[in-house]
Amino acid sequence: MSRTVRSRATKAAAWTTPPPKAKGRVWAGFLTAFLLGLAVAFLITSGNGPDATQRRIAELEREDAARDAAQLGPLTDQAKDTRDRLAPVLAAMAQAAPVDGSAPKSPLTSDAVTGWRDVVAAAEKSYEQSPSAGNGINVARSGLRTAVQQLAAAVKGFETALSVAEPVRSNLVALAGEQRTLALRTWSVAAVQLDVINIEADRGHVHVQLSTGGVPGVIAPDGNG
Repeated sequence: MSRTVRSRATKAAAWTTPPPKAKGRVWAGFLTAFLLGLAVAFLITSGNGPDATQRRIAELEREDAARDAAQLGPLTDQAKDTRDRLAPVLAAMAQAAPVDGSAPKSPLTSDAVTGWRDVVAAAEKSYEQSPSAGNGINVARSGLRTAVQQLAAAVKGFETALSVAEPVRSNLVALAGEQRTLALRTWSVAAVQLDVINIEADRGHVHVQLSTGGVPGVIAPDGNG
């Protein structure tokens, strides 16, 4: 390489390579910008710290409480209506299949079972909707719905018994009676839950227990209200 070419290359390198002091200033600028960015980010996010989180939690709790309060009254009224509609059905079932397992007090008839089926089917349909709510209301509604579904299964058992002869008929009636008993026990648990959440909501005691005729395992109301 000629001396002239080397001289031009040396000058070009001198232009493209910043002196040590210039490099230092560049890195210092980067560091300053980075620290400034952190400071700005801290100032921006400082308003969204623990206090903001607690405020959001409190806001969500208020929304949940308002939603539950709006659903509690209608659910309680629905349970009362169901109790009143099912009372004569259960009384008639107790004649055909006594809760203590004793012999039937009256024969099972097709007309009676058809009437039970219509009443229970209407009650079952009324619990098809299950809007989202807090755990207390969800547990109460689910228990009431399950109890009505169990009672509908009992009605099907009684209906099946009508189509067969003895001694199978008596066995099916007894099984349907047991299903009825399970429905009463399930309803009693849901009724207690409904009472509890009404008390917690300052609505007082609410007793929606079904007439059981002394079914063992049923939770009775506490006697207040």
